[in-house]
Amino acid sequence: MKKGYFIIIIFVFIIAVIVGFQILNKAEPVTQIPDLEPQTNNDGQVTVTVTPLKSASAGILEFEITLNTHSVELNEDLIKAAVLIADDKNYTPTAWDGDPPGGHHREGILRFASISPQPESITLKIRNVGGVAERDFTF
Repeated sequence: MKKGYFIIIIFVFIIAVIVGFQILNKAEPVTQIPDLEPQTNNDGQVTVTVTPLKSASAGILEFEITLNTHSVELNEDLIKAAVLIADDKNYTPTAWDGDPPGGHHREGILRFASISPQPESITLKIRNVGGVAERDFTF
């Protein structure tokens, strides 16, 4: 019987350690950049809202993307649909941390590697979402 209690105690300890690491390794906080307002595009059957975010990791460019519709499925791969343009150069996203394809409402964070030197302006292009060839969001 003592061996059974020992196994239970070890199991609980392992779970506690795993949960502790999960809490300590939470994603770093992101906040909206105060000078840059969210932009919304209502073309076609999908409303797309883009909010530039400021990450605790210096240099990483992040955008909160919200897609809403009541008429089509949102099946687009946002990593393939998005491109960032700065100083006449194209940058592809490094990650999408958000809802998977499907449904009528999606949101998440689209991440790009840092751009150096910092450009005067950037344009996020989102292509082929909701039947619209291209939507531009310039900040």
